[in-house]
Amino acid sequence: MKQDKILTLKGKILAGDVEKITLFDGSFETAYRLLSIVITPEDILTAEAVTVKLMTEDATHNTDWFWAKNTEVGWAAWNVPTNSRFGQFTQVDKEALIVEDLFMDASGDSGEFINYMIEMEKVKITSWKGALAMVQNKSQGAN
Repeated sequence: MKQDKILTLKGKILAGDVEKITLFDGSFETAYRLLSIVITPEDILTAEAVTVKLMTEDATHNTDWFWAKNTEVGWAAWNVPTNSRFGQFTQVDKEALIVEDLFMDASGDSGEFINYMIEMEKVKITSWKGALAMVQNKSQGAN
């Protein structure tokens, strides 16, 4: 695989929402590898606890993390489990190749916006590896 470039996505998402990030460029020879995700509440002076989960398949909002599920590829938390001090947790599956889309599921207090910054590496792959990655990015029966 040849590294093309680093892509940085920044923005905000409303707690309770699941948003789609379109990555597919029409080629099965383009994939993205997650490098990092960082989140904070929009108002960082409050003692809020927020989380974000990155997935390769659209799903309804929920607060659970299930690392054995191949469609979950990134997780981030701010001030969890205690909101008495700033603390961050982030983890990404650096082996996952994302060919189509990425979905972000945000949790926090209702009406709260969560800032995010996601870094991904754009890589060129063979079309057969792209087809295999697309299958791996879909649910395979794990709950």
